[in-house]
Amino acid sequence: MFDEKHVREAIEAEAYLKGEAKGADDERTAVALDMLADNEPLEKIIKYSHLSMEKVLELRNSQATFTVK
Repeated sequence: MFDEKHVREAIEAEAYLKGEAKGADDERTAVALDMLADNEPLEKIIKYSHLSMEKVLELRNSQATFTVK
């Protein structure tokens, strides 16, 4: 049977893993944005950021929206 301590530890472990995954996603996004800013080819960005083509295109399109004045 689970007691309060075990439940709390499980919740904390799950939150830690979610935070770790979020940090990794943020880092991959930052890499892709830097590479987009340097006009690197999409294939290279996908290879080194480990993001999908769809995500890289989304980032490229959102970046274009912010740079248009």
